[in-house]
Amino acid sequence: MPSMTPTARADVALGTFAAAASAFALGVRRNLANWPILMGRALFYLVALTVLSALWDKVAAQRVAGALVLPPGGLTLYVGATEWITLSVAAIHLRLEDDIRLGMLEPHLLRPKPYLVQKIAEAMGDSVVRLIGIGIAALIALALSGRALPPPAAFVYVAVLGVFGAAIGVLIYTGVGLAAFWVRRVLPPYIIVQKIWFLLGGLFAPISLYPAWFFGLAVVSPFAASIYMPGSMMIAPSVRAFGEALLAQLAWLAALTVLVALIWRAGLRRVLREGV
Repeated sequence: MPSMTPTARADVALGTFAAAASAFALGVRRNLANWPILMGRALFYLVALTVLSALWDKVAAQRVAGALVLPPGGLTLYVGATEWITLSVAAIHLRLEDDIRLGMLEPHLLRPKPYLVQKIAEAMGDSVVRLIGIGIAALIALALSGRALPPPAAFVYVAVLGVFGAAIGVLIYTGVGLAAFWVRRVLPPYIIVQKIWFLLGGLFAPISLYPAWFFGLAVVSPFAASIYMPGSMMIAPSVRAFGEALLAQLAWLAALTVLVALIWRAGLRRVLREGV
């Protein structure tokens, strides 16, 4: 078979980009149409943050967090950022599970549009709307709380890293969803990955509080790049830390993209060989 010409490859790339952009817009529109669900998610975020802030204010008052030099309310701001990202990641694993388990995948494979790219782009559109909606609720709550605010640059750092952190989360959940090629139901791997994410990502407490050996393990994981690194910008923002976090996130996005592509190809080979 002759190889594709550069023009043909460019056309394929442009077609893939157009399909991804359309799917992203679809995810945005669908989430906006389901605005009551988005408001409920924002309300849940505020309730969870109220409970956790009361906990960490008490901890800070007792000077338990001796491993960190914290600004006033630093732990609360950190948890607010990590919860914001975690709650914004779309549940792409459930959609992938349905398509794979119910035999709805095969018709998509006959179409010229790349199925998995579209699903990931759609989930990212969904996640971006969640990031904006929950982020607005977080900023309003912070303004009304009367807490001391971090430097303005911290919010810029968190906003940028939060988007990339959510993208890492989407790819992680994509890998979980593709497990449906083998396990049919993805709830068990989802629960395992989610708990590891909470632990190694430092959802409820910075991983800087962990023992040194455990911190070294957690900080090089994609989970820390997803939520810990953005959250740490609310505690100790700096240009250098922001740059290091961004580089780590980009590296993990590239690595997870390759991993997801390998799992996808392996799953397709299984379907073509054995069926659903």
